[in-house]
Amino acid sequence: MLPFPAKFLVPNGFTAFSMLCGLFSVVASSRGDFAFAAWLTLWGVLLDKLDGSAARLLKASSEFGVQYDSFADFVVFGIAPGALVYYRLADSPNYQGPMAAVLMACVGLYVVAVSGRLARFNISSPPGGDLYFYGIPTTMMGALFSTFYLTVESRPQVHGLIELLPLLLVAASYLMVSSLKLPKLKMRKNKALNAFQLVNLVVAYILAPLMLLPEVLLAQALLYLVAGVLSCLVSPPRFDEPQGETPLSA
Repeated sequence: MLPFPAKFLVPNGFTAFSMLCGLFSVVASSRGDFAFAAWLTLWGVLLDKLDGSAARLLKASSEFGVQYDSFADFVVFGIAPGALVYYRLADSPNYQGPMAAVLMACVGLYVVAVSGRLARFNISSPPGGDLYFYGIPTTMMGALFSTFYLTVESRPQVHGLIELLPLLLVAASYLMVSSLKLPKLKMRKNKALNAFQLVNLVVAYILAPLMLLPEVLLAQALLYLVAGVLSCLVSPPRFDEPQGETPLSA
């Protein structure tokens, strides 16, 4: 007999597979298979969304699941992207000598920022936390880095942008721990917006497993990020009182 209800195996199983995607991504990067490493991170993004949905659907949320999800997020959205950037650029002529230390510093800053965000938001319950992310979530950063890498690496005309990955890590570090707000993907009163969100989710869950059209996935992530942040800056959400104790997804 299991010491806990079997329904908890479903969301935590998705979390475990997400963590394994992060581990295998690091291994792929160490072997020079950078494209596959990026796709593995994207699969981790999809699994991260599934574990939360499964937990809500089955009413199988738990404090264990929250902490377990954070460990998985640290591996797949922290260590894996950091490893991809480091292994990809370690032999680049632009990151030799003193610049090798700069590369390491950028990767280290990013990994520390991911861990800090996860720790901070596991113990906080800010106003409106059920509706908004405070700071850009680690899942979004994983999606942006992997789709950006896959899009740029496959196009010779913009191939040089790969060298800017360390700068993007620094920018991502700030955005994750900032106070910028980003609306969560939830059902809204606007039916057209709900349909748009649903279509984009379906497209992502088709393209990513098939390893197709990363540029489309990148455009989706950027659209959500830019439109969401701008909407909150133009019309800042206001909360008269705290909105419950549910920990934010990171």
